[in-house]
Amino acid sequence: MVLSFALRNILARPRSWIVGLLAAGMAALLTMGLALVGSIAEGTRKSLIESGAGHLQVYHSASGGVPQLLPGPGGSPELVPLPDYAALEPRLRSVEGVAEVVPLEAGGASVFRGNYLDERFAAVRAVAREPASEERRARLGRLAEDLRHTLERVARDAHRREEAFANDVSAREDLLALEEVTSERFWARFTEEPLPALEFLENRVARQAGEGASIGVDYLGTDVPLFARAFSRFELVSGELPPPGTRGLLLGHGAYEQYFKLPIAARLDELKRERERGSTFAGDERARTLVERNLTELGDLLSRLDVERASALRAVLVRQLGHEGELEALLKEFLTLDDGNFDTRYAAFYAELAPHLPLYRVRPGDTLLLRGALEVGSGVAVRVWGTFRFRGLGGDLSRANSTSLVDLVTARLLSDRMTRSQAEEAQRLLNELGLSGSAQEMSATDFGLPTVVDVESVAPGGAEPVFEREAAGPSMRFTDAEQKDGVLHAALVLKPGVSSEDVVERIRLLAGEQKLPLELADWEEVGGFVSGLVGMSRLLLFALALLVGLFVLLVSAGTLLLLARERVGEVGTLRAVGMQRSQVFLGLLWEGLLLGALGSVLGIALGAAVLLGAAGQGLPVRDESLQFFLGGPVLYLRLEAWHALAVGLGCSAVVMGASLVPAWRGSSVTPIVAMRQRED
Repeated sequence: MVLSFALRNILARPRSWIVGLLAAGMAALLTMGLALVGSIAEGTRKSLIESGAGHLQVYHSASGGVPQLLPGPGGSPELVPLPDYAALEPRLRSVEGVAEVVPLEAGGASVFRGNYLDERFAAVRAVAREPASEERRARLGRLAEDLRHTLERVARDAHRREEAFANDVSAREDLLALEEVTSERFWARFTEEPLPALEFLENRVARQAGEGASIGVDYLGTDVPLFARAFSRFELVSGELPPPGTRGLLLGHGAYEQYFKLPIAARLDELKRERERGSTFAGDERARTLVERNLTELGDLLSRLDVERASALRAVLVRQLGHEGELEALLKEFLTLDDGNFDTRYAAFYAELAPHLPLYRVRPGDTLLLRGALEVGSGVAVRVWGTFRFRGLGGDLSRANSTSLVDLVTARLLSDRMTRSQAEEAQRLLNELGLSGSAQEMSATDFGLPTVVDVESVAPGGAEPVFEREAAGPSMRFTDAEQKDGVLHAALVLKPGVSSEDVVERIRLLAGEQKLPLELADWEEVGGFVSGLVGMSRLLLFALALLVGLFVLLVSAGTLLLLARERVGEVGTLRAVGMQRSQVFLGLLWEGLLLGALGSVLGIALGAAVLLGAAGQGLPVRDESLQFFLGGPVLYLRLEAWHALAVGLGCSAVVMGASLVPAWRGSSVTPIVAMRQRED
């Protein structure tokens, strides 16, 4: 009876359908919103898991926080090394469901980016190291003559500085070094012994052309070959993997392109990306600004070119532009870009000009001197073996592709931590000397971080400088025991179809049985600011649901209250023939529930149809900076069963809540009053 009363009222009063339509609109909106936020969360989860986080992270329970693979402004928490990782690793591998255990240590370092003289010296050094031949001797002679003219210009500038800083001791020492490198005897020796002479130039002269700049390098310390096997999106772009047991650095390809590339070329790449998004020079002031910046920095580019490169580059530009001219004027004309010539000149730049330019400041096979975040000691020399990226997780602007990989021994040196054997030795020495304190308070630097010492001496019986360099540093090789000493945390990659919750329970059971101080974290805890963005999207959806729900609640309540007043007489008649107040109340409440339920079903169906029609094959993500958050170049919006259930229950509850006041007021009217109002 109550249900039939509710249905009859709905069919007899089309205005009540407004409530159902409001519920349908709310349901459709929330269905699409839940699918979007859920897909973003799933995409971010996959990206983090497949780019180094793994399904789980295991770390020491006494650590100051959870490991952060992509830390925000607050940095990473202080972690305590895992206990005896060499013995712990096989135990973790034996846990059912675990496929790989990858040791990790996140950190940051910096590398000095030299000035134009450093790059000129590097080009000469490359020729000097070639096998002896007439061609090498001729090239070396041309480069040396060009370098000599450059140093003479530097010497003239230094003389002007000396007039302003006559009492500066370091300025006088720099001037003496420049007088030496502009002398005839220096260049006579340069032809016979170029490498020692270059050492002198790099140590005593290069800094006089400016200090260059420092580049930040975010890195993950790991077993690099194991990391490459464990994470399926890993892709080697250039170079090769460091051989097992060899120290080395793999630069993230994003960092390589953004920070180690010739700035003019990097801006051309940025212009290319902007044009692919639909930008034009005529309508985009930023594009025109990038062109202007390239033109203003031509002087810096020309200062980095030796005579061979400059001659070859000029010949290419003459062929491209079809007329003669000075190199600077030709470059300026070539780099004056507009909508009509950009595509042609961009292709020509990389095909014709780039081979004659110092396109990258470092290449695979070079050695970088990294300094840790604390900048202690003289730095850690490490070879660059190549560059890599995570396939499908954004281009050069992706944070994941801007993170580099380094071996665990180098990571430990950069963080200035002692190994367990070093700590034991330091404690023994402290005890022998009768000194108080703990070896844990010491650093690897205090224990003796290797340094590089430059020594200049004078040859017997003459004033000619003898160029020597005493180099001492950490070995480029390491043992498995050294690699596994002091590991801070490890990523657990699970087998397909295995539940991470089940693995967590098994590892906690193992830790309890063997009294291991282990703690576990999932991808969302270690994702740093990336996980924060996922949480923010959920919060925004929740806020949207509250606002929409409040709107539907108020409008539905007003509509149902108006309808309840219109049928006061009908209610009085029903009460007079025996219907109880509670039955009237339930009937009106059922009316709201049916309107909410029917509207929710309609809205969910509409939302699902929109998702299927507009995004059934996925939404292409053209902005490379967003691909990491969305799980790749295509975002697939998936509607889960629990999404529909949650939306249906939520919308029905809102409309049912809106029905409470109208149902209460409609059922509270006495039969006499209702009949009298109907007669009026």
